[in-house]
Amino acid sequence: MTEYGILGPCHLDSIRDYLGTAEITRGDANWRLHTQEWERTRDTVGQGIRSNYADPEGLTTAEWVTYGQMYQALIQGGMMEALRFQKQDTKYDCEGALIWSYTDCVGETGWAILDYYLRRKAAYYWFRRAAAPVKVLVRERGGYLVTRIVNDTLEPVTGTVDTGWWRLDGTDKEVSTHPLEVEADGMSEVAREPNPGGGRHDPREWLYAAVLRGADGRALDQAVCLGVPHRRLKLAEPHLVTARLSDGSLEVSSSVFVHAVHAEDHGRELISDNWFDLLPGVPVRMRVVSPNAAEPILFEALKPK
Repeated sequence: MTEYGILGPCHLDSIRDYLGTAEITRGDANWRLHTQEWERTRDTVGQGIRSNYADPEGLTTAEWVTYGQMYQALIQGGMMEALRFQKQDTKYDCEGALIWSYTDCVGETGWAILDYYLRRKAAYYWFRRAAAPVKVLVRERGGYLVTRIVNDTLEPVTGTVDTGWWRLDGTDKEVSTHPLEVEADGMSEVAREPNPGGGRHDPREWLYAAVLRGADGRALDQAVCLGVPHRRLKLAEPHLVTARLSDGSLEVSSSVFVHAVHAEDHGRELISDNWFDLLPGVPVRMRVVSPNAAEPILFEALKPK
């Protein structure tokens, strides 16, 4: 049995709620009490921000919250994917995981994916996608990039899986398509490719990914495997396109790789998915779930500094 956790900040709205003021002074006694800095000698959130996105010292409070939430999202989503990748593994079989800290107990930088005021952190969406009943997963194993599909439903799953390399700026890709059939409550390994660790696929300019498609060819899920932290990627300027489909759902796409695409919802569910990555030319669909959603819904991507 393995236990893990990672701290993540509340929403800015929640910080104002528990401090009782719109003016926030980072580093004062009240701030340190609610961010657990009295108890910890290591600034884990700051270290995570530094490793992945930016130097935390120069950030505004809003930026610190956003980057801190995304650091927690990377870990929470990645750990759940790592556990699910082991389903029916011949060496390290793992058939499930439990989350015991779903909501923070007080207003704080806490372990949970919902804060004390039940506002959804970015990690909520990364965890939920990682826990989807049918999930495509890519992990590095023994020098290989391995793609698996896990099916936790009671019905077989068919479709196709695209695996390979995407250039971040969308100008090139090297992708193979594999037929897919996974039995009920099963796992299928569809691809195993040597990880070159550089060469033609400079990890600052390329990523490895897998896209699960249904029988109609529509992308249903994806897995992205980076070779370096986000702040080392040579990201192109985001170019997001949003379309309203005939069934009322939204489709968001980009010609380049973009990270943590989101619509500001102040932690209250506005759309059925949020804080997602976009592969070049691979759209993501979602439902509008809030009856009070303003039109148009505006999306933006997160870029390291």
